[in-house]
This record gives sequence, C-alpha cells and structure tokens, in this order.
Amino acid sequence: MPDKPVAVVTGASRGLGLETARQLARLGYRVLMTANDARRLKAAADSLTAEGLDIAARRADLTSAASVGAFAKWALNQEPAIDVLVNCAGAWFEDGSSAAGPVTGDEAKGMRRSFEVNTFGPWMMARSFAPALKPAGRIVNVTSGMGSLTGMGGGRFGYRASKAALNVLSVNLSHELAGRGIMVNSVCPGWVRTDMGGPNATRSIPEGAAGIVWAATLAPGGPSGGNFRDGHPVAF
Repeated sequence: MPDKPVAVVTGASRGLGLETARQLARLGYRVLMTANDARRLKAAADSLTAEGLDIAARRADLTSAASVGAFAKWALNQEPAIDVLVNCAGAWFEDGSSAAGPVTGDEAKGMRRSFEVNTFGPWMMARSFAPALKPAGRIVNVTSGMGSLTGMGGGRFGYRASKAALNVLSVNLSHELAGRGIMVNSVCPGWVRTDMGGPNATRSIPEGAAGIVWAATLAPGGPSGGNFRDGHPVAF
C-alpha cells in the first residue's frame, strides 16, 4: 500500500485552516496541523481525530523563528518528506481607530504585526519545509482580494500590504522551486464567514476552503506562480 500523502496546514485551529485540514484528511492525507492557540488547536485536532481522520498537531507561533523551527523539526521527525504546505494563518491587527486613517495615523504596531503573521510567518514556514517537499509538491499561500493591486481600496493598510507581499512571495518561490516541479500559488478564498470575515460574509467556510484544497492537490505540471479563486485565475 503506498504511503499516505502528507500536508502541513497553519492556522488550523479554526475557520479556513481547520476546514482545509478536514478536507485534505478526508482525501486521504495525513495532516500535521499548527496554530498559535494551543487549547483551540488541541480541540480542533481532537474533533478531526474523532472523525477517524489522520491528524497530528503541535503549536507554533508564526511570529517567532524559534517556534517555527521547533515545529518544523517536530513535523519532519514524523514525516521527513511532505507533499503540501498550506499557509492558511492570517489576521489583521489594525483597529481603524486613528482619526487620521491607517496609513498616516498611528497604527504602526498593527501594521508590523500584520507583516509578521501574514508575510514573514509564511516565508519562515516555506524556508523550513521547502527542502522536504517531494517533487511535484505544492505550497499554497492563502491571500485576500484586499491585497490585489488591481482592485486595491483604502483602509487596513497593514493587512492589504502584507497580503500583497505574500503574493510576491508566491511568485518568487514559484520561480525558485520550479526546477523540482513544485507548484506555488496564492489562493483567495473570497469573503468567508470566519471570525475575521464576520457573519455577513457571502461564502461558507467549506466553500472558501474548497479552492485552497484545489491548489493543494494539483496534479504534476499544474499551474504555478498564479493567484486563484475557486480554481480560476484572478489578477494580483
């Protein structure tokens, strides 16, 4: 019997990360989950294990190189070769309270933290796991339409800029890893009813996760260096 494919999923304690882990595990993947909140991560992993899914979990703080390194060491001790890395963790930290606005106002702390979680975290994860990716492996960076330059609006400067930078990471990695057949793409799940998206969002969590799973399960020779929603290209 062939070995199970292996996926690493960040932000997996809730929302899109949890649902992505669930959908991949239902497809037969062994899923190594991580998130910053250890209690919620354990509850999420236990819920998937109760479904009979092949799950392992360990906390990682994506703003800490030491924490990311410790998680990668743990994961690769279990599974020396992986098929897919899904960078699903993301957040915004600007509260929008500055009267001058988020660009010219005093929201530097929120902006820096947005980059730490949304850009530098995925970058550190990619650095840690890219050497262990199998030929024709996949990296999926979960982005947002708010980071698209072609449709850029105002507000949430740190979030928008950090997601735009994440898209640049996807393109650069796609070139760097192309020789090994590894596919790297950004995926925008749309406006999803997560804790961040809110109850008025237009899409369910399973709907949003489906496009992420599509990119995570691309066949060899699939697209790389693109930005997708529901399996269809969208402009950066």
